[in-house]
Amino acid sequence: MIKKLHLYIIKEFFGSFIFGLTVFSMILLLDQVFQLVDLFLSKGVAFWIVLKLFIFILPNILSLAIPMAVLFGVLIAYGRLSEDNEITAMKATGADYRTLSVPVIIFVALISVFLVFFNHFWSPSMHGNFRNLFEEIIMKRPLVKFDEKSIITLGEYQIYANKVNSLENTMSGVNIYRFDQEKKRSQPQQKHGMDQQGAWRIAASSASVKVFTNGIQMQLYNGYWQRANPADMENMIHTTFKTYTFFIPLEDARKANNTTMQQMSSAEILKTIKQYKGQNLPYAVYAIEFWMRWILALAPIAFVLVALPIGIMAGKGGKAIGFGMSLVVIFVYYLLLVIAMNVSEKGYVDPKFIMWLPNAVISGVGIFLFTKMVKK
Repeated sequence: MIKKLHLYIIKEFFGSFIFGLTVFSMILLLDQVFQLVDLFLSKGVAFWIVLKLFIFILPNILSLAIPMAVLFGVLIAYGRLSEDNEITAMKATGADYRTLSVPVIIFVALISVFLVFFNHFWSPSMHGNFRNLFEEIIMKRPLVKFDEKSIITLGEYQIYANKVNSLENTMSGVNIYRFDQEKKRSQPQQKHGMDQQGAWRIAASSASVKVFTNGIQMQLYNGYWQRANPADMENMIHTTFKTYTFFIPLEDARKANNTTMQQMSSAEILKTIKQYKGQNLPYAVYAIEFWMRWILALAPIAFVLVALPIGIMAGKGGKAIGFGMSLVVIFVYYLLLVIAMNVSEKGYVDPKFIMWLPNAVISGVGIFLFTKMVKK
């Protein structure tokens, strides 16, 4: 009898959990889906490559969606059982709160064990795969990140184009701007006597673009280069050209951003933290990333502790109460998480302590409600 009851409760929870996982994943993926669809429809990237990008980005979304789906699943499942008086019927057969809660607690604990491995190993690896594949796309189609009639910033340059053809890597109606910088950088190509110091503008009717490992080469056609004349500010220095090769060096930026925290394994993050500590360098952002993986992995346990008593005691309107309370708990949890992250970044409290704030608060409230429910 008890086994059948446990299986029935697990089945009820699992259905709500899968529904919640689908809904929260879709919400979190919405922005990325629009960008991926744009790559396929507007930028000419092959469908199977876009599909691979979607698969690679999915684990990062699941790290956030699974804990929320657990909370939603428990509240909706037990809310429905309470609303239909099935909780009362189960208690009438001799089932106590322990019998009603244990199967879901064990199931959720297994989810947390999975998330520990998932967040520390699989998700960083898939994030790295996503970045590598996206960089390959950029190398083949450098204009996929360019939008028509929008200003794109590359290094110290701002680029505007009326039309962008990402299939042929060409642009038309091109304008390149460089404004005064404290650190002046000379341009490698100095054709047509163009002095690249100070603020200037290049306008061209069209351009073709190539990407190399150390930067972006733009072949400009039928245009002009102009800047203010220091000797006579009322007159502009104006030089026309039929073709002009313009190179934007990006080697330093590529090296600096070669590996992000999201694609580093937890062991690599700990090693980086140790190195930064030894050199008296700020390491809070790495510590936040490391502990974030732990707290999100264990968040389902905190959520199930608070969701069980709320769902069991919901009574009439249990499903509606469950849905509303899931939103409230999620809001409070992530509000506390944001507070903990900001406090950690400013160095007020060590991340290994303050980052546990949301889990500790939600778990504490859950234990209080659970104790109150049992005594009732």
